Amino acid sequence: MSTKSTGIMAIFSYLDKFCGAIEAVRDRAEFHGHEAFSPTSYHEIEHAYQFDPSPVRKFTLIGGLIGVTTGFGLALGLDYDWPIVVGGKPAGVFSIPAYVVIGFEMTILFGALATIAGILIMGRLPNPKLRVLDPRTTNDKFGIYVPGATVEGPQAALLRELGAEEINGMQAP
Repeated sequence: MSTKSTGIMAIFSYLDKFCGAIEAVRDRAEFHGHEAFSPTSYHEIEHAYQFDPSPVRKFTLIGGLIGVTTGFGLALGLDYDWPIVVGGKPAGVFSIPAYVVIGFEMTILFGALATIAGILIMGRLPNPKLRVLDPRTTNDKFGIYVPGATVEGPQAALLRELGAEEINGMQAP
């Protein structure tokens, strides 16, 4: 038997009021477990929540380092295995500057693939349990969902004070 939680959804039309509300409620105990909904990503929301820098950049760095190592290793290995003797030079004399292009291209390729993997892993995508509590938050509105709150409660009063245009009681799926 599944239990559904009840709460309130505060709707905002403007980003600045939404970010002000986030800053006001993010550390308050009565708003523990709240969620913010936005139609798209905004840096202002990240600053309001004071998020740490994204861990995806570590995926990119590791992918780039693996790429440059693979690129140089591939070029050096192929030159050793299938030497092209030009101008009477003995086989096994490596021309490192010529391998920079291969190393660079593999850095870009592996870094890009690792970045995509990092975005999917850290963003927990795809997420089949994703819930949309108010369809307007996928179009042009912003929302803050507070579980366990009521429309007449102190949380709703504070959100109205902070500029919420509408507050709806709802049952989360």
